[in-house]
Parts: sequence; structure tokens; C-alpha cells
Amino acid sequence: MWGPSDSVKAFGAIEAALKKVIALPMSTEESAKAHKVADDVRQTIAVVESSTNMTKAQKNEKVAKIMSEMKDLAMDLKKAKLAQPSDESKIEHLKELKAELAKKKEELQKDEAMIKLYSLQKELAEKKLALQKLIEKKNQKESSKEASAQDAKAESELVGKLMKMTGALANVTDKKADLPAPLKAALSEVKAFSKKESDELAKMEKSNKQMMATLDAQMKMSVPTMGKDDALAKGQQMMRRLKKEEHRKFMKEQVQKKAQLSELKTIETSIEQHDAKKLTDVLQKMQHEAKAEAAKSGDFLH
Repeated sequence: MWGPSDSVKAFGAIEAALKKVIALPMSTEESAKAHKVADDVRQTIAVVESSTNMTKAQKNEKVAKIMSEMKDLAMDLKKAKLAQPSDESKIEHLKELKAELAKKKEELQKDEAMIKLYSLQKELAEKKLALQKLIEKKNQKESSKEASAQDAKAESELVGKLMKMTGALANVTDKKADLPAPLKAALSEVKAFSKKESDELAKMEKSNKQMMATLDAQMKMSVPTMGKDDALAKGQQMMRRLKKEEHRKFMKEQVQKKAQLSELKTIETSIEQHDAKKLTDVLQKMQHEAKAEAAKSGDFLH
């Protein structure tokens, strides 16, 4: 198919064909192979056209070799084209993708609805919890007020009883002498009352610690993720306010309870040491405080 007379025309047509092949859209691997074939063809053309000491058989052999490479390249490109999906398969695949996308959107809408429902349920649960805490707080306040009134009454009765015994204690001039039976009984009563108040203080401190831990846990669970004015944010503000109120209330009651225990301890030591003056002073102080507290609360003790 080749001869010196038509070499320029034949090789020109081959070169033009190779340029078109290289310009086609193809994979990286296919492009690399096409460029290699093109380079081999150009090198062979240059050798065949410029060589003067090659026989025709040698030139034909070189041309046959590059023609074989071009044929292999053509077959590879044809196979690659046949392996590509047809327009119909592309359309069908696109339909499948659209259907899958629609399904995903539907699932997403369901998930969003479930998330919204969960958020509403969470807000409702937190509101119920806050309401429950407020109710418990009210009940505890009423119960604490009643218990405080009973303690104040018992303390007032004890103080009144001891005031009547200060004279008997003053008559015991010997500091090492045994106390009269009524004073011994009164001392036992003071110690029992002191033990009761000490136990109540420990119980109060434990209850406050548990309450603070519960409120802290609820505040962590109700951290708002939306705007600052939404229900979760308001719920968290309510929790913080409740925690501060509970802490202030506890601190006030703790101070009062510790002061009461200190006074009871002073009563114990004054009786044990036969110190009538110290006993009288602390009893008068407790009577004065009781009257002031009763006047403040509007509940006078008799």
C-alpha cells in the first residue's frame, strides 16, 4: 500500500487522522496510549522519508509496524466506545437517580418531622419537670415552715423551763458537786434537742446537695439550640432562677440552724460548768431572738 511516489500524501493523511484521534475526549490511559502511537508514527515517518540506505523491504516493515499500532489503537477506542452507556441507559439511570433523590427527600421530611416532635416532647417534659419542682418547692416550704414553727415552740418551751432552773443552778456553789436531778434531766433534754437539730442540719445539707445536682443535670439537658427566646431557653432560665432561690434559702436556714446549735452547746456547757450567769445570758438571748422572729412572721409564741 506504500511507495516512494505517494509517501508524502499517505503520511500526511495518517498525520491528520492522528491529530483528530488525539483531540477526542478519552480517559487518561487511552490518551497516553494515543500519544505514544502518534509519537511512534511520527518517528517512523521521519526515518522512512529521510533514510537513503534503507531497503524498500525495511521501510515496508517499519510502516507495517506503525500501521499495526494504529490498528490496535483503533480497536481499543472502539471497544471503549462500545463499553460506554447508551443514551437510553443514561436516561434510565437518570430516572433512577431522580427517584432515589425523591425518596431521600421524603425520608428527610419524615426525619425532620420526628425531630420536631421529639423537640416538642422534650420541651413539654422539661416544663412538666419545672412545674413539678415548683410544686415540690411550695410543699417543702409549707412543710419546712410548719416544722420550723414546731421547733420554735419546742425550743421556747425548753428555754422557759430552763429559765425557771437558773436559780437552782446558782445555788450550786460547788462546781464539782453533782447537779440536782431536775437540772440533770434538763441537761439530757438539751442534749437530745441538740442531737435532733444536728441531724436535721445534716439532712438539710444532703437534701440541698441532691437538689443542686438535679437542677444542674436538668440545665445541661435543656441547653437551647435555637433562638434565645424559645421555650428551651426560657426553661433553662427558670432552672437557673430556681437554683439560685433554693441556694439562698438553704444558706439562710443553714446559718440559722448552726447558730441555734451553737446556743444549745453553750447551754450544755453552762449547766455542766454550773455557770448560772452564762446560762441566763444565753437563755435571755434566745428568748429575745424568738420574740423578734415571731414578730417578723406575725406568729407570736405564747
